[in-house]
Parts: sequence; C-alpha cells; structure tokens
Amino acid sequence: MGEKIKLLLVDDESFLCEQICSNINWDSFGVELIGSCENAMDALEQMIDEMPDILITDIKMPVMTGLELIARARQMNPALQCVILSGYGEFTLAQAAIEQGVQSYLLKPFSKAEFESTLGKCCELVERERSGKSMELKERTENVSRLFQDLRGLKENNVAVEPEQIQKIMLTYPDLVMLREAMVLASVYEDGRSEFGKKWIPRFYEEGDILKTAAEALNDMLPKKEKESELVRKIKAYVQQHYMDETLNLQLIAEQVVHLGVKYIGRCFYRETEVKFSQYLLEIRMEKAKKMLKDTEDNKIEEIAEAIGLGHDVPYFYQLFKRYTGMTPKEYKKV
Repeated sequence: MGEKIKLLLVDDESFLCEQICSNINWDSFGVELIGSCENAMDALEQMIDEMPDILITDIKMPVMTGLELIARARQMNPALQCVILSGYGEFTLAQAAIEQGVQSYLLKPFSKAEFESTLGKCCELVERERSGKSMELKERTENVSRLFQDLRGLKENNVAVEPEQIQKIMLTYPDLVMLREAMVLASVYEDGRSEFGKKWIPRFYEEGDILKTAAEALNDMLPKKEKESELVRKIKAYVQQHYMDETLNLQLIAEQVVHLGVKYIGRCFYRETEVKFSQYLLEIRMEKAKKMLKDTEDNKIEEIAEAIGLGHDVPYFYQLFKRYTGMTPKEYKKV
C-alpha cells in the first residue's frame, strides 16, 4: 500500500466537523485525517507542521475566509487539492472559488454519498499528481530516512550494537547500498562532530563487511545527552534566516534542507524543544514584530506583517499578535 493521502478539515461548525470525522471510512479511501480545525488560523498553524494533500474548508469563517485560507495554503503547497463547503447564500462565492482553481464545492446540507464522491475525485487527482513525479526517487529517500531512524533507534539505550541487529533491520529494505546512504546521514548528524564524518564516511565506501562497519560506527557515536542535536540546530538556524518567507513550513525544511522525513524531524524537534515547530516559528515571528513595533515609530502594520512572513494579511497578523502577547499591536506600542 502506498503512502496515505493526508486530509485537513476546516469548519467553524464543530457539529458538522464531528459528523464528517466519525461517519467517513477514511481507510477505504487511503486517507489519513490529520486534523479538524474550527478556524483558518489553527489550520495554517497545523499546515506549517504537517502539510495535507487535500484541504476541505468552509467558505465563510471569522478573521479569514476559506478562499483566503486556500490562497495562503497554496503558497506552501501549490499542488494542494481544495474543496469548499458553502451554504445556499454563498453560491456566488463558491462559483468564484471554482474559477480560482478550487477542485469542487459541496452545498450544505450535503449527503454522505455526495461527500464521498467528491473525496474520491480529489484522491484520484492526488494520486495522478504523485504518479507524475519521480516516485522511485521519493520512495528511496523516504526509505533511507526510515532506515536512518531505525539505526539511530539501536542507540536509544546506549548498548553496544551488533552486526546481526543491523542485518535483521535490513531484511525489510531492498539493498545494502541503502545502509551506506543511511549511515552517511547518521554521520552528518552525529552531534556536529565533523571528525566523526571524516573518519567513517570514507570507510562506508570501502570493500568489506558493511554490516560490521556500520555497527562499529554506531558504537563510536557519543551516548545520548540532554543537549540540542545538530538536526535541531540546523532547523532553528534555517528559521532564523528565512522566517520572512511566507511559504516556510516543516515539509519544506524536511525536503530541501535536512532531507529527512517530516514526521521524524517534527518528533525530534518537539522532543528536544518541548514545542511544536509551528509554535517555534510563531515565537520567532512575533518577537521580530515586537522589536519592530518598539524600534521604529513609523513602521506600518502592513510592512511589519510582510517583513515577518505573513504577507499583507493584517487581520491575520492582529489575531496572531494578540494571541501571542495578549495585546493588540497598538496597545503593545504604548507599554
């Protein structure tokens, strides 16, 4: 079975969300429901941590409409499949959404059959999009990332690793070349020890027993310590340099910066920092906004929102800032 299709549901009618979540057999569609949000702000926060393949959203919500949510979400994932939920009085808005590239809309109240039909069509579009990419490369990258996690797991209790343990793990992977690739990754992220990589990476390319070499390398790794890993340091450094990018999210960092699975790096980040990636990004952006508000008298709110990666969405900035500080930007400037 291939990778599940991720779906995010957004509607401020909690009863409707509960009905959809409980009445649909998601597994039969190969879908993983990654979340149900009551507003667009919560949905965007979740998308920063985990990007869906399908977004189903109400069209009229406070602070940010479904159309505005879709526009922001597609900046992060242009291939996102979107469905609008609309009432009878919102038919014109729904038509506008279709013209803007939204795949479909469901007119409330809709039946289970109508919802499942629309969901099925979206799933087909996602699968078509996936098959159009180089799936072989993607799958191999995911396998190497998973193997990397499995190998690091052998060090959890800081007990000596034996070649036989690695051989047992490799039974679920297609070839030993993948072991070499995973060990190179492990060497790169070995707590910033450049000498470790210099010592071991060349040995992974020598002839000999790769299982024995991998075991020796794992045993040469430092015991786990209560300190920040190279992986988390790299994520934080990237955020510090690119927080002003509207498209910044954990999926982007996973694919383009650290080349590891998004769920894996999300778990690592949370385990070490005790906050989700989206919360860390919010903190960086809000602290920058606070500094800009205090340092410069003539900074306009629109300029601050754009400078910290929120585009020209002033209402969204106001809501985030008040949620973070307990004050509006104007109130904060007077403090």
